[in-house]
Amino acid sequence: MRKGVFLALVAAALWGLTPVATKAALEGFTPEFIGFVRLAVATVLFWLAAGRRTPWFLADPWIWLAGAGLGADFLLYNYGVERTAANVAGLVVNIELMSTIVLAVYILGERLSSRRVLGGGITLAGVLIVTADGLRLSDLTGSSRMLGNVLVMLAGIAWSVFAVAQRRAQIGGGLFQRLTPIFSVATLVMLPAMLRREAWGVRGGVLPVVMFAILTIFGTNAVYWIYGRAQELIEVSVLSILLCAIPVFAVVLAYIFLNERLTVQSFVGGAVIISGIAVIATEKTRAKTII
Repeated sequence: MRKGVFLALVAAALWGLTPVATKAALEGFTPEFIGFVRLAVATVLFWLAAGRRTPWFLADPWIWLAGAGLGADFLLYNYGVERTAANVAGLVVNIELMSTIVLAVYILGERLSSRRVLGGGITLAGVLIVTADGLRLSDLTGSSRMLGNVLVMLAGIAWSVFAVAQRRAQIGGGLFQRLTPIFSVATLVMLPAMLRREAWGVRGGVLPVVMFAILTIFGTNAVYWIYGRAQELIEVSVLSILLCAIPVFAVVLAYIFLNERLTVQSFVGGAVIISGIAVIATEKTRAKTII
């Protein structure tokens, strides 16, 4: 359990850099190009790690569902971040917490204990405190950002489909053997978007290129391997709650790399999130379930 919690927090730290890196990368590349290249590179690297006899595609419908969800997540998230603020995206994307838990309960048959519900509630409260720092209602409902916010929320739901379907897929072999066909399908899902001539527009620039490389290496290959390993150790519903630590890492990394301010509200929200995670991480025995 504790090793799974540790891996989940490492994944959260890497994903915490995603909004900042994506926003910077979008200054030099299109949303379609970023998503397609990240998925294609990850597919090849996972295939090499799995062994050259690993098939690119499998007939398992859960593999295809997971890949479709992942591809949709990449595309919708990039479109959404392009149209809204990074900190607002960090707030509305947390709809994936609820959608992942619901899907995990009804598709995977996972059980929710009262302790996990308590920890999840505390964690979600902390997320709202951190991500709402400095936000106005117009940031969420303004016509210029509404479409972006909706796209980010749809991306969160699509990612939940990926997370649950990946767990349901039955594939022999190791983690790389499972990730290779999933990412192959996700790359295939992105192909129609690349048919637009505008999708290949590349402006470049030092910072966008560096951030694009970080997204590809750490925000795709490394983090999805870590997440997949964590899935093998803890339940998907618990993992989704632990990933709510992402906004904390996002705030800290924005301070380190972008010199954005740290506020008392950020510290308080971070402490609340850590408290919620601690409630879940210290669950030692099979608690009484409520669902």
